[in-house]
Amino acid sequence: MSLNKPSLPTIDAIRKKTFAKLGRDPWQAKVAREILRAEKDVICVAPTGAGKTLTFWMPLLFREDGIQIVVTPLNILGTQSVAELELDIEDGKYRAIVINPELLMKEGGGFERLWKNQDFASRIISIIWDEAHCVSLWSAFRTEYRDAYRLRYLLPHVRFVLASATLPEEIQIEVMRILIM
Repeated sequence: MSLNKPSLPTIDAIRKKTFAKLGRDPWQAKVAREILRAEKDVICVAPTGAGKTLTFWMPLLFREDGIQIVVTPLNILGTQSVAELELDIEDGKYRAIVINPELLMKEGGGFERLWKNQDFASRIISIIWDEAHCVSLWSAFRTEYRDAYRLRYLLPHVRFVLASATLPEEIQIEVMRILIM
């Protein structure tokens, strides 16, 4: 069974019907639409539990070969599984990749090789900086956050998404400076 992928105008029509019916605008659809347009970086600030994570995954419904990379401050992978996962990622086994900045930016690591793989790099929809305020607040002691700007040069076509429940203007400006947004 194959699914028909809705177009961007269809997303807008669904959003408008939802608003007319429920009196609320599904803002997640707007964010997903902007991510898919890939014209500019996206900033998503919403309270914890409001549905920010949904905006990370929705674009995968519209690009069958697309990959979303979510950078999280959590250390979620054991080192013994990293090399195996990097090979699986390169082979296209995963479309949603959740990773910490240390593994993402590791010099000589598997991701450095992936960034140079044009087939892989062309499939990246966006790089999402979950808990984006950490890019600024933690860059002094987690230098991979500070050095993340290098991705702009390695992947100039890829849009960044900042996602956070707490992103005051001064922190947002600093994050944008660090990531060259």
